[in-house]
Amino acid sequence: MILVVAAGANDTADICARLDQLGAGAPSIAAPNERRRLVLATVDNPAEAGRVAELLRDEGYAAIARPADGPALEAWMRHTQPIRVGGRLTVCFAWSEHDCDDSPGLIELGPGGFGNGEHPTTRMLLEVLIERVHGGERVLDVGCGTGVLGLGALELGASRVTAVDLKPEAIAATRRNAAWNAMGQRVDATVEPLHTIAGSFDAIVANIGRGAAVELAPQLRRLLRPGGWLAVSGISPSQCSLIAGFLRPLVEVDQRTSGEWAAVVLAQDDQ
Repeated sequence: MILVVAAGANDTADICARLDQLGAGAPSIAAPNERRRLVLATVDNPAEAGRVAELLRDEGYAAIARPADGPALEAWMRHTQPIRVGGRLTVCFAWSEHDCDDSPGLIELGPGGFGNGEHPTTRMLLEVLIERVHGGERVLDVGCGTGVLGLGALELGASRVTAVDLKPEAIAATRRNAAWNAMGQRVDATVEPLHTIAGSFDAIVANIGRGAAVELAPQLRRLLRPGGWLAVSGISPSQCSLIAGFLRPLVEVDQRTSGEWAAVVLAQDDQ
């Protein structure tokens, strides 16, 4: 197995020293893009490689154990391909060994949370953000997972993001990813219930499913500023009209589908 640890360009020496302490093989350095380095080291025992990777993650490193060769490595490389969305955003795992230097709007994700842009529900909302974020918006990400939607909004020009999730591990992942992408000062991530959130937002993205969207509809309406827009995903095409009904007086202004999934965009009826 190969241990892969993502690092900033100036952090490789410390990681190499830590790997040496942990008994990993002599490391090599790769540079998938100008801001990131990968430290790779061989660990012969798969169980030990997994243990060391978990220990490094507990210490705050973006570390993972990957196959060394063969079909398993080929599958791994396919899985870690950067995901490009709409020609303006690219989502990539921090430990990906693919060249990302020419990738537009690069967002890198470390371990933890859910949502890397591959699932249709996430991808559709990234597409909505590309079309509708024009710069300076205050954005609310409900059910933030990895924080990828909020980070995408910031990359597109939004000014600030509030990220909300029920799971503490999602909030921890969002904060780590925001810091990794040098966006930590512009992201507020919290497990506080939606009804405790104050203020209003220019845009709200909610990849939360039908049940949660119905339950949270009054709060979503309350938090959307006049002239703003709201996008809900994690639903089926047949559920779009149901969701729109619970969100009245907002009206549907856009809808998109991908297989069995859909996203619906709503705004005031004068938008």
